[in-house]
Amino acid sequence: MSDSTSEPALFERVVFIELPHLASPVPAGLFSLDIDTGVGRFSYGRRYLERPEAIALDPVNLPLSGQEYLTRKNHGIFGILGDLLPDSWGKYLLAKRLDIPFGSLAPHEMFDYVTSNAVGAISLGPSPDKPNTKVETPVPFGDLSQVADVFARAMTDEELPAEVHYLLEQGTSLGGAQPKCPVIYEKGEWIAKFANRQTPIKFPRLECAAMAMARKAGITVPETRLAEVSGQAVYLIKRFDRRDNRRIPFMSAHALLNLDLEELEKGSYVGIATQMRKFVKNIDRDLHELYRRMVFNVFIGNQDDHLRNHGFIWDDDGWRLSPLYDVLPIPARRSTTPFSLALNIGDAGTTATLDNLYSRHQAFNLNRDQATQIIAEVADTTANWEQALTDFQVDKADREAVRWSFEGFRTLSAYGG
Repeated sequence: MSDSTSEPALFERVVFIELPHLASPVPAGLFSLDIDTGVGRFSYGRRYLERPEAIALDPVNLPLSGQEYLTRKNHGIFGILGDLLPDSWGKYLLAKRLDIPFGSLAPHEMFDYVTSNAVGAISLGPSPDKPNTKVETPVPFGDLSQVADVFARAMTDEELPAEVHYLLEQGTSLGGAQPKCPVIYEKGEWIAKFANRQTPIKFPRLECAAMAMARKAGITVPETRLAEVSGQAVYLIKRFDRRDNRRIPFMSAHALLNLDLEELEKGSYVGIATQMRKFVKNIDRDLHELYRRMVFNVFIGNQDDHLRNHGFIWDDDGWRLSPLYDVLPIPARRSTTPFSLALNIGDAGTTATLDNLYSRHQAFNLNRDQATQIIAEVADTTANWEQALTDFQVDKADREAVRWSFEGFRTLSAYGG
């Protein structure tokens, strides 16, 4: 008598992408996941490969070819598909909406809750006919007060009535840890980021001020605004992965570096720069800007500069570094030792020192004098940080909470300290 064996649990979805100048998403390939072994596979469809306008979903890890790609990293989910999934805030709202314990959904189980408001241009479906990713319209700006109220109530144990559950959906389509949702503003698609009533720091004003400083420091920054909703400041940032109501291909640096969750300590600016050489069309421009962003994060104490907070977009005829996003000073206490960024800076790892900033400047196609010039420009822009925050009405308590974020590097490196 032969042993009977059960078929392995298999999760399969056709991956669609919106391409420039085409009216609707087209099937690009098939993703399958063996749930028992955690092995994910992806292969492009023959018809997609024959398209002259075809774009690789991930030009480094999933280049256009007829081969089958395989991964065991991140529960068998390729990084470019992982970019679609919600982060901590979205997972929390999804669990709240489904009335299930937080964290009880496996990553692949969240794919069918992804909506068209997710980052980039990818959607999914069970067949090549069309994606079943829910088409979700961003909320009108006039409805933000209701969204803010529902989000605030969602952070408590209060049971929410079914008629407001649709508002929770708006928070599950984006990454990040803070309350946010897509919004229609000035006839375009933006993201609204709310204050978190469970944290003492009011981040909207702080983030808007930081982005304004970044723009003055020569960094590419999307349009940003501050608005008042129900008496509270809301930070608005225009989506750079949307253009004329179309979704633009996007890839995070997390997807690019193809690191597993247990390998994230290997993430580095030099690693991003090395991979960029393989696919970015204007490499000098973007490497120089990546270095400038690293320097800026050091000068403002942004210790949340992880791989998902760096990305790339498809710009008509090639990939480029995306505009800046999710950058703000992280509150810090005065210390006698240098702080660390999330990503490795140079030879001394994540440590924010002047020597470490200089240690690998060649990896960004910069000579010493060019690196010195960038550091000086960023230092000059951020020197008057307190007035810059005051201009955005950041209150005194919040300014004091981030004082060492701005002054720590200058003081310990003796750079104008």
